[in-house]
Amino acid sequence: MAHDLFDTLIVGAGPAGCSAASWAAQMGWRVAVVDRAAQPCATLAGLDFEQGWVLGHPHAALRELGTAYAAHARQLPGVEWWLGHALAGLSRNTAGHWQVGLGGGVALGARSLVLATGVRPARPMAYFGTDPAVAPMDAVSLTQRRSGLAPGRVLLLGGGDNALENAAWLARRGHAVTVWTHGDWRGQAQLVAALDRTPGVVQRRHTPLPTRLQAEGGGFITESASFGRETFDHAAVLFGYERDPAPWQMLAEALHTSGLAPGRPIEPAGVFVAGDVSGRGHPCVQTALAEGVAAARQVAAYLHPASMARTESATPATLNSQILQLSGLRFGANLGVLAHEREGPQPIQVDAELNLGAQPALARGADLTHVLDYRKVRQIIIDECTAEHTDLLESLLAKLCVRLMRLPGVQGVRIRVAKLEIFDDCEVAIRCEAGEW
Repeated sequence: MAHDLFDTLIVGAGPAGCSAASWAAQMGWRVAVVDRAAQPCATLAGLDFEQGWVLGHPHAALRELGTAYAAHARQLPGVEWWLGHALAGLSRNTAGHWQVGLGGGVALGARSLVLATGVRPARPMAYFGTDPAVAPMDAVSLTQRRSGLAPGRVLLLGGGDNALENAAWLARRGHAVTVWTHGDWRGQAQLVAALDRTPGVVQRRHTPLPTRLQAEGGGFITESASFGRETFDHAAVLFGYERDPAPWQMLAEALHTSGLAPGRPIEPAGVFVAGDVSGRGHPCVQTALAEGVAAARQVAAYLHPASMARTESATPATLNSQILQLSGLRFGANLGVLAHEREGPQPIQVDAELNLGAQPALARGADLTHVLDYRKVRQIIIDECTAEHTDLLESLLAKLCVRLMRLPGVQGVRIRVAKLEIFDDCEVAIRCEAGEW
């Protein structure tokens, strides 16, 4: 069943998708929003705790904000909602229009796409396995279940905001909490300070993570080189967030089929990214709302370039391109799936190239505000590789690319990571590329 052509189709009805739809609707466009959930902002429905980082709503729960966002979005003129429909396929026709397949044979056509599919908690196979019935909690399920947990020993693996906030919250309610990270704390300073003030929390920093975490006898057991065998009543693995790979695989296949390179920038093909899935900022409602507006403005420039064009003054001479390189950076990283690899750092070598694009050919002396500080790039690479244990070298590369692409002015990233002590007779390395080259 085909439908008329939309100006833009937004995949994802979270805060970013609804924000993009709001801006697009005010431009008078025909807009479609697709989401597999039955309601807009459904991912916020289970987050019933007060937050203090959304300006103007210091005591509101995210669930309340989600309800307000959804109510506003459903009243937008010119927006057609396709809720309860999972994305089934993407293709691009010879006219450059996108065909979006949904379940039941529904096909929607659009001149542009906005991917606002959000992120989900990372669930490393080494700890979660394949049976969700005996798996530890992740960031979402812990938030949903924590108020009903029976008092007991709680293990939290991770060193970010989620681990710190939940550790203090659970300890204040009578749980004996162990929060455990391979590196240092990576959360907000105020959360670290609150944890230090909270009795009943065992803090394990700079400690190799368990080589085994398994459900047993209604609880969980762990085994580690540092503490041997331990038992806990509840366990949660809080290793951040990752994007759902399915929509991106569909997009890559569609671009390849239409003769476009999946690794190149997707904006010229009329595809734009909004919200947490972009990886440009910390997952947050406010940044998602802002990114929805930014994506809609990008769509406007794509659909109506003349109306969005700016009058540019004469520009100074420029260099055609500038590449920042770091070669041969060696240190120990928390990497590998084997038992001995989880007990301590593995030596690696990182080579990185950052495409900074065209740069003004101006001498600015020692003014570092106009350049990307290579010391910062070096430290980011080391921090990302040592903050938490990563099972796969491929995952480490992806994490590095996402982090470096967030730096101001970076248009493309090339990363090569080599494990130095795998074999005696050869070096094992993987290289990847992101952004524009």
